[in-house]
Amino acid sequence: MATTSNRRKREQARDRASKAKASKQAQTKRRQRLVALAIVLVVVLSTFGAFFGATQSDSSKSSTTSTTAASSVTTVARTGITPTAVQPGASISGPTPCPAEDGSSARTTMFAEAPPTCIDPAFFYIATIETTEGPLTIQLNPATAPVTVNAFVVLARYHYYDGQPITSILPRQSFGFGNDFTGPTKDTAPGFTIPDEPSAQGRVSSPGAIAMTGSPGANRGSILIATFDQAPAIDPNVATFGLMLDGDNTLSAINAFASESGEPTSVVTITSISIRKSSPIPG
Repeated sequence: MATTSNRRKREQARDRASKAKASKQAQTKRRQRLVALAIVLVVVLSTFGAFFGATQSDSSKSSTTSTTAASSVTTVARTGITPTAVQPGASISGPTPCPAEDGSSARTTMFAEAPPTCIDPAFFYIATIETTEGPLTIQLNPATAPVTVNAFVVLARYHYYDGQPITSILPRQSFGFGNDFTGPTKDTAPGFTIPDEPSAQGRVSSPGAIAMTGSPGANRGSILIATFDQAPAIDPNVATFGLMLDGDNTLSAINAFASESGEPTSVVTITSISIRKSSPIPG
């Protein structure tokens, strides 16, 4: 009996030892799996962090480079060139009809009468100004200057500005174009009269603001676009009628041809302007 009892105790002890060993091995394997999982997470998160860290670093470098480039003193030519004027288009001697919205109207640059209202003044319009240095996207706001927006849309759809050179570029300030035609009469305006539409905010100096300039009366039609951080304060009697939505790269390219005198150092041309009706103006 004693022998049997002792044998049973030894077997129970071996079972307990075996179970303890198995439990210890299981715990060890579980710890190994947890450690492995932790290592994987660290690697993945580190890689993720490294990616974003690199991106942020590159972004910071880019930002620093851009800031440095923008703030560095750039040598600006004292004078530039006088761009060649373009041949005028057709003339309309009677009432001015609204041009085709799809841009199919013939190029016309002289008008005997101001156009009727050819826009819906309750809607924004988007003008895409294509230049030899890239496009500019402008939002036109009839709520601020309905007559001026209408005149610009009509002139653009009659291709009045197509082919015209940019005639002035002031460094990091503004550039202008329009009313630069050749011909026996040396016409420098569309010919019709529109009223002044002073800005309700007084002088406007927002970068990207677009205004129709020219002396009062029939000499309206020249376009001034204020650009960059040193945009000039536009005369409050000049109608500011839109803001640039897109085209920073184009502005930078155009600005590269600025001079102290305002004469461009290279020819930049307005190749075309397209107009589309956009969203309703909030009431």
